Amino acid sequence: MVCGGKRIAGITMIEISVVILVLAVVLTLGVPSITRWARQSEIRSSAESLRSVLQKARAEAISRNTRITVTIGEPSGRARWVIGCVRISALCTASLHQQHASSDSNIRWGAAKSPEAADLSTALAFGAGLPGSVDFFPLGDARRVASGDDLTRIDVMHAADPTVGRLIIQIDSAGNVRICDTKLPALDNRGCH
Repeated sequence: MVCGGKRIAGITMIEISVVILVLAVVLTLGVPSITRWARQSEIRSSAESLRSVLQKARAEAISRNTRITVTIGEPSGRARWVIGCVRISALCTASLHQQHASSDSNIRWGAAKSPEAADLSTALAFGAGLPGSVDFFPLGDARRVASGDDLTRIDVMHAADPTVGRLIIQIDSAGNVRICDTKLPALDNRGCH
């Protein structure tokens, strides 16, 4: 606005309307992608946590020189685990470490044993194969995986939006645990680590 040859600073209603319109467009476009990113982060966090639990159980088996079992999941697919000894004693109990399922988490797991675990392109249903277990032996191996007695695969998914992707935990008979991203091609080295 010009008054007596001098410009007076101020904001017009048109300028305010344009700013509000631009913010509305940015928020409308940005919120779904932020929500998707947050859900993908929840999946990644759960998968990394589960891998750490399995590695911890393996380390317990080696350090205690005894067979350790990890019981995983609930029939509903909620994330729960218990690490315990197979041969229970005063020094080695059935529940060394555990995490109870959270009722407010949207993370769900599904699991499989060999050979149904082979096709990674098809997602497992929430709660499939759960509860299940993996046993680690004193040398760190998980030999019951090879015979199909223990879990070889756990899918980590988001219940509120299964389309955001999933990660797969794979356990081999040597006791190795890795995370596979189904969005990456099978030959991509970043696909499984």
